[in-house]
Amino acid sequence: MADNKSKLTIEDYKSDFIFKKKENGLNIQFNRVAFIFFVFFIIYLIYTIHLVHLGSRKSKLEKISNLPKFKNQLYRADIIDINGNYLAKTVKSIDIGLKTSDIINEKKLLLSLNIIFPDKNFDEIKKKIKTKKFFYLEKKISEENYEKIMKLGDKSLVPEERV
Repeated sequence: MADNKSKLTIEDYKSDFIFKKKENGLNIQFNRVAFIFFVFFIIYLIYTIHLVHLGSRKSKLEKISNLPKFKNQLYRADIIDINGNYLAKTVKSIDIGLKTSDIINEKKLLLSLNIIFPDKNFDEIKKKIKTKKFFYLEKKISEENYEKIMKLGDKSLVPEERV
């Protein structure tokens, strides 16, 4: 009766990849994770070498250096007729705004502005300062007054160039 019963055998498969070289008799074993790592590493190495190769090549496109480069975005050319007379000329103007949130010493600022602009109504300017909103103090200011205002060094005075 014991012969009729089949024996149950369980085979243990290892998760190793075995490579046996017959010439030298070397037995090299990799587990699956290391094998996958080396495959991805080789692919990464191939792409890296390819990118370095492409990056080191010189561009065949020639740079065009004849084009003018405008640094000032407010630049607009004057319009001249055939004889060289101006038909239209670009006039730049500077507006001075007052950013009320950046005022440090209000009395000193008002006193300095009163010296530069004696004809202004400073009661209205005081009311505008109390509203804590940006407003334009002077539009199309002269160069002389612009230099005086910039010498004050107050960061609440904001110049804006317009064309």
